[in-house]
Amino acid sequence: MNKSMATTGKYLLLFIFLSFFSNQLHSKQNDQLMPLKVLIARIDIGKEMNGYTPSKVQAAFALTMLMGKFFDIVPPKTVDTLIAQFNREGKSSSIYDVANYFKVNFITFIDVNRFQNIIRTDITLLSGKDYSNDNKGTGYSFVNYRDGVDTNLIYDPSLLTSIQRAFAVAIKDSNMFSGLKQPVHPAKTSVISGIQFINEESLPRWDIFTNEVTDSYFMLESIFESASQSDRYVIFDFATRDSIYANFNFYTPENYKAPNQMELYALRKFEVNTFITGTFKRIPEGAELTLVHKEFTNEGFQEINRVTGILKNDSKVELEKFVKNLTLQLFEIELKE
Repeated sequence: MNKSMATTGKYLLLFIFLSFFSNQLHSKQNDQLMPLKVLIARIDIGKEMNGYTPSKVQAAFALTMLMGKFFDIVPPKTVDTLIAQFNREGKSSSIYDVANYFKVNFITFIDVNRFQNIIRTDITLLSGKDYSNDNKGTGYSFVNYRDGVDTNLIYDPSLLTSIQRAFAVAIKDSNMFSGLKQPVHPAKTSVISGIQFINEESLPRWDIFTNEVTDSYFMLESIFESASQSDRYVIFDFATRDSIYANFNFYTPENYKAPNQMELYALRKFEVNTFITGTFKRIPEGAELTLVHKEFTNEGFQEINRVTGILKNDSKVELEKFVKNLTLQLFEIELKE
């Protein structure tokens, strides 16, 4: 389900985004006379992104600060120069010494990792007196692109989005990047679990129910395609979902059945926020599909939304359109003309 994008070079570099947004964002930044200073203290990149460099994370974070328009990052090279000077002079060069020298408002720690096709960024901001205030934010993004030559995942666009989401949460401003041409909001994670198929043997046979193994997966793929258009949820693809299950030695999820306790336990342990389930029941009028979106809570889970519709004909073509439209209703997505 990853989108393929051919490239003439090895990777899609972040400077493409910088050049694309620079004119628009430069005028915005001029409106803020005294931007808040931000210092990067540490960047950690997980082993699943082996070969990805801290400089690319720095570039994505710098672009995020530019998009936020209220922030000004202390250039890493300037920091390195100051630390070298302090060391030559025999002065303490801790991150707090550097922060105080530049009079920064925030000390930032960035952790980036990938699980299958999902990038996660965790940002910690230290601020206030003696930088004793500690605020954290987590952002996720689905990796949409692969290199057209060697099919390697291209992280840059998704990393940028995950950093924006994490920073908006850490800074406690969900609208931080809502004014961009392509708005970005903090987003919860969601997994599409099984849909319970309920056939009625007394009714005329429908192939959709006879082929429940393949058609249930087809249905879930249709849900994914529509749900992925939400800007409030990051929808895990099935390779990522099944890899989560595999970590708990559960290798055969049945998409035509409601999720079992092992599946729900695995999703909760991976800090997934919500999941989609439902029923698909054969009735005299056709087949009734109910989709339910639920959120994990400390007590169990609670229902976010529920939608129901009736499929009139035993047709995969009609099923796809029907499921996609119902999913748009479930996530309250209004498609732009």
